[in-house]
Amino acid sequence: MSDEAKKKLGERIRRARRDMDITQGELASRLGISQGVVSNVETGISTIDAPDLPRWAATLGKPIMYFYITDDLPLRERAASVLSLFPDDRLEFVLQMLENMALTMHDQKDAKSPS
Repeated sequence: MSDEAKKKLGERIRRARRDMDITQGELASRLGISQGVVSNVETGISTIDAPDLPRWAATLGKPIMYFYITDDLPLRERAASVLSLFPDDRLEFVLQMLENMALTMHDQKDAKSPS
């Protein structure tokens, strides 16, 4: 994980913790780790191992995607980022759903346009 990605993840962790109005020590206690580990993650010095992220997300009351997706990306890059989170064996299904949604929206737009 790049240093920039670590910092962004740390910022999300800090924001989620503050949303819960808990201290680093309280979060650490709930996770069964030291306050120093929480501090290092929040400052981007270290990161969370992928297998541990669901536990952090559940403890912080956030979906896992909250920690991956950044609002500052252009929409198409955000969409690509979201798609990259799906396992390959489910990606075709997701793309078919998106195609159907896009076609439905396009058809609705055409139906509203004056002839």
